[in-house]
Amino acid sequence: MGINKLLDFIKKYRYTLIFLFIVLIGMYLRFYKIEYIQSFGWDQGRDAWLVRDIINGKIVLNGPRTGIGHFHLGPLWYYLLVPFYLLTNLDPVGAIYLNAIANIFNFIAIFYVSKKIYGNKAALFITFLYATNNYLIQINRTAWNVSPIPGVAVLIFYGIYKVVFEAKYKWIFGIAFLTGLFLHLHFSVVFLPIIIVLSFIFVKDKKKAIIWGIASLPLLLVWFIPNILYDIQSKKNNINLFSNFLKDYLIGGFHFRFFLYRLNDAFIQFQMILSLPKTYNFFKFIIPGIYLVTLIFEKARKQKILGYSIFLWFIVPAFGYSFYGGTTSEYYMLMNSLLVIYVIYYLQNKLLKLKFKPTIYLLIVFWSIFTYSQTRNLWNGTNGLVKQKEDVRERIRQNNKIPFDEGDIKAYLWHIWVEDKK
Repeated sequence: MGINKLLDFIKKYRYTLIFLFIVLIGMYLRFYKIEYIQSFGWDQGRDAWLVRDIINGKIVLNGPRTGIGHFHLGPLWYYLLVPFYLLTNLDPVGAIYLNAIANIFNFIAIFYVSKKIYGNKAALFITFLYATNNYLIQINRTAWNVSPIPGVAVLIFYGIYKVVFEAKYKWIFGIAFLTGLFLHLHFSVVFLPIIIVLSFIFVKDKKKAIIWGIASLPLLLVWFIPNILYDIQSKKNNINLFSNFLKDYLIGGFHFRFFLYRLNDAFIQFQMILSLPKTYNFFKFIIPGIYLVTLIFEKARKQKILGYSIFLWFIVPAFGYSFYGGTTSEYYMLMNSLLVIYVIYYLQNKLLKLKFKPTIYLLIVFWSIFTYSQTRNLWNGTNGLVKQKEDVRERIRQNNKIPFDEGDIKAYLWHIWVEDKK
C-alpha cells in the first residue's frame, strides 16, 4: 500500500481508528492485571456454583437475586458464562473473559448511538469520557450481570430517539426486546416501561405507536418465560416475593419530602462520574440544574424534547424509589450513567458556542487534569482472584476443607480442585 493510499485510508476511517484506540485505552484501564487487583465477591461465587450446575446438566430457571425485595432476575447471565467456564475447565477466570466482551459491547453501543445522535466528534469525546472515568472503570471491572447495562440502556434510549424524532416505529420492536433483556440484568427494569411511555408523548402518530407497541409485546414477554417456569415449579415464587415486598418495603403512598430524599439516589451518577465530594450532596444537582435552566431557554425544539427524554431517566426512578422504604446503592442507577455524559457534552457545547477563545483551552486543561486524576492509581490492589486462588491452594496443602458457601469463591475453588479434580 502506497503512502497516498495509506493516508486516504486513514482519512476515510479516521473516526473508526480513533474509536478503536479509545477502546484499547478503556480496555487497558479496566483489565490490565485484572486477576491481581479484582477479587471475586458474593455475586461471582454464586454465579460460579450455578454455572457448574448447568454444565453438570441442571436446568437453572431463576437468575440472580435482586437486592430489592429479593426477586429473581432472568438467568441469561449464567448461560452466557457457560462456554467460558467450559473453555477454562470451570476456572472462574472465565467470567472475566465474558466481562471483557460485555465491555466491548458497551463501547460499541455507546459510540454508535452517540454518533447517530450527536455526530462523530461528539461520539469520540463521549466514548473517551466513558473509557477513562474512574467510577465506570471500577464498576466495569466487576464480572457480573450488571456489566452490559450501559450498552443495553443506551440502545433503548436510541430506540426511543428513533421513534420520537424520526417516526421509525419499527424500533418499538427493538425497545421491547431490549427491555425484556434488561429483566436479566437488573431490577431497575421496572422503570423502563414508564420512561418509554412518557417519552412517546411527543411521537407524531400515537395511534401507530400503540399498534406497534401491542405487536411488540411478545418480544418483551418472551424474556419472562424462565421466571414463569420457575414460579410454576417453586412454592416460594416471585409472586409471593412480590407480595412480601409490598408488605415489607412499600411506605404506603407518595410523600414529597421522601421524594426529595430519593432525588439523591436518582442523580447519584452525577456524583459518581464527576467524583463530587460526598459531604456536599447538593453538588450532584448543580450540573443537572444548569442543564434544566439551559433547556428552558433552548430555542431548538428537538433539544428541548431530547432534554425531556433524558430527564425522564432520572425523575421516573426518583418517583419510583420514593415508594420504597429500603436501602439502595449507586449502581441501581447505572442505567442513566451515559446520560450524565450526554448532559455534560450538551453544556460544554453551549459554552463553545459562546465563541470565547480561552474556553477551548480551559476545557482542554480541565479534561486533561480530570482524566489524569481519574486514571492514576488504578492498579494498587493486592487481593485479586490470584490471591484468592493462592489462599485456597494453601488450605488444600494443609488439608483444611472449605465448606460450601453459596457466595464464597474460595469454597467453589476448593470444591472443583478437590472434589471435581479440575
